[in-house]
Amino acid sequence: MEQKQIEEWKQQHGKVFECSADGETAYFRKPTRTELSYALALQANNKSIEMIEHILKSCYLGGSRVFLDDTDYMLGAADLVNSLVQVKHVEVKNL
Repeated sequence: MEQKQIEEWKQQHGKVFECSADGETAYFRKPTRTELSYALALQANNKSIEMIEHILKSCYLGGSRVFLDDTDYMLGAADLVNSLVQVKHVEVKNL
């Protein structure tokens, strides 16, 4: 992928994540709240594979589609899903 395209994606989406395996590379963005809400509903219904597939397909920017089309690669990209959906540690105090 050309660096120019990656920079355009960064301007449009903020962070861009690169996923690579066996010479195949694809690029993803963070999910929107709507996409994340649907993914969490899938996960709550014990549909983890569908949740991973939804996040990857929704957040795909370009590159090899093998991570979307091949189950082995898709499941291998499960760690990417965790990176796309990082939560911040929040401190709560009872006052």
